[in-house]
Amino acid sequence: MIKRENINQLILDAGISGEIGLLSIDLDGNDYWVWEALEVVQPKVVIIETHNEFGFEDIVVPYDPDYFYPGKHPVYHGASPIAMTKLAKQKGYRLVGANDLGFNFIFIKNGIADELIPEVSVESVLQHPSVAEGMAKFQEIKDWEYERNRIQ
Repeated sequence: MIKRENINQLILDAGISGEIGLLSIDLDGNDYWVWEALEVVQPKVVIIETHNEFGFEDIVVPYDPDYFYPGKHPVYHGASPIAMTKLAKQKGYRLVGANDLGFNFIFIKNGIADELIPEVSVESVLQHPSVAEGMAKFQEIKDWEYERNRIQ
C-alpha cells in the first residue's frame, strides 16, 4: 500500500532518486498527500489525478492511511483541482494541461520550456461537459469534513 509515510522509501528501494523525467500519480484517494510527502525524486513532469467533482473549491479530503476506494462514498476522496494546483505551485510546478475529461492534470517544473509551454488556468482545462455532471455529485457530500485552503 502506497502511503505518504512510505512513498520515499518505496522509491529509494526501487533504486530511484534525484531528477526523473515523468511521474504519474493515480492512487484513487491519497494522491495529494503522497505528492506532498515526496522528496527523493524531482520529476520534470507530473501527471496527477484531481477530483474535479469538487469544482472550484479549495479542498482536500483528510488523509487516511488505510483508505481504499470507494471508501465512505465513491466521490469522497482526493483533492480538488484548485488544491492540487496550489500544491504544485508550492513545489515549483505550473499547470500546462489535462486529459480531455479534465481529471488528470499535467504539471511541468518551472524553468523547463517556460515560453514554449505556458501555464494555463484551472478553468481552461475543466471544459468537458462531464465536469459539470461530476460537480453535481458533490452536492450530497459538500458538508462532509475537508481540509480547506491548505496553501495560500
